[in-house]
Amino acid sequence: MEKKKLRLILLLFFFFFPVSAFSSDFVVAPPPQSMDKYYADSGKISEWITQMRKLSTAYSAIFVSLDKKNWGLAEKNSVVFADSYKKASEMIPEWEEEFDLKAVNELKESILEKDMGKLGAVAKTLGKTCSHCHSKHNTSVWARYHWPSTDTIKVLDPLDEKELRYNVFMEKLSDSLKRVSVNFEQEDFQQAWRSLDVFKKRLTSLRSVCSKCHVDEWTKSSTSVKDFFVGDDILAALQEIKKDFSTGEPSEKVFKKNIDYINKRSCKTCHLVHQPVAAIQQAWQQKTPPTP
Repeated sequence: MEKKKLRLILLLFFFFFPVSAFSSDFVVAPPPQSMDKYYADSGKISEWITQMRKLSTAYSAIFVSLDKKNWGLAEKNSVVFADSYKKASEMIPEWEEEFDLKAVNELKESILEKDMGKLGAVAKTLGKTCSHCHSKHNTSVWARYHWPSTDTIKVLDPLDEKELRYNVFMEKLSDSLKRVSVNFEQEDFQQAWRSLDVFKKRLTSLRSVCSKCHVDEWTKSSTSVKDFFVGDDILAALQEIKKDFSTGEPSEKVFKKNIDYINKRSCKTCHLVHQPVAAIQQAWQQKTPPTP
């Protein structure tokens, strides 16, 4: 009987703790300003993340210990978890109500008493509070602190030889790509060739933007982030179009295949990754009252 209860508790832990359940009125609100100090040094893991990891690891360790029927170790881990949980509850005053300190104390008591029924109920309660807090705040924390705003980015335009704001440069890049397709459809292949050259130059400049945010990946990883959306495969597709143009009788099939590849593998996938967060950040800026 005790073994069945233990399995139930473990299932409750693994089911509730990592799962985020979003309500129908889910709104992404900016994180409280009190969190800013924990992300002040962009070169280090934030103190908040470190505390969350310590809390999460201690909580997991409780149930791993119980799975081994080591109540003494479970008790030690419950103390570490309780201390970590309490500290986390004090770090962000605005989120104080998200933490259930009473349930944490009951968790410790249930382990001391070896009360499987009480332990299961408390584990379920704590799992739900964690899930609720994560579903409510994780997205906003990621958007604020883990995704730098494109407002800080400037790109050197190879045609104008000027530094442009990121959004202005992207508009020019988009226009360059559209001109390639429009000129091709109008069978103005000379102008399509020129537009292709302009687009390639701007796309190559875009590759430098990746390193402005992905510093670690750019300098240390064997696979650079630029391989994902502006990699050699995209440049190869452009070269294939140019090579086909040089025949004097470009093939619509070759052109469409490569343009579709660029649109889907570069433009679309990059937008799917980056635009949602950018939209959230812009919405926050629009709601921020002007400084008097």
